Amino acid sequence: MKKIILSVVAVMAVSVSAFAENNLPSEEMANKYEINFNNTSIARFLHMSYDQIDDMEMIHRNFSREMKRAESNTDETKRAKAAKKAILNDVSYMRLVLNESQFRAYRTVLNATLNNRGLEY
Repeated sequence: MKKIILSVVAVMAVSVSAFAENNLPSEEMANKYEINFNNTSIARFLHMSYDQIDDMEMIHRNFSREMKRAESNTDETKRAKAAKKAILNDVSYMRLVLNESQFRAYRTVLNATLNNRGLEY
């Protein structure tokens, strides 16, 4: 009798844990909008001058701040719009700082980063 009761409890525990709602989506959402660039690696990859590096760091601080604001929106459509706006602002500011070949390479890096995060624009 004891084995039957323990078996039933074990089966129920496994089934409950399989269907339990976990908080991973909200944690993934938080990580999704947290964009941290390694400015040194990007500067080295793009062969940037010191002035360009300073401008890029300022732009990326602004971009990170805007993405944090987008993350705080509770409505999914507003969150997506705010993230898209932050990405487009980042791209337009970086276009002003970089030359054409650097900008193309930067877009490649940015697109890969956003795709890895599950973001689209």
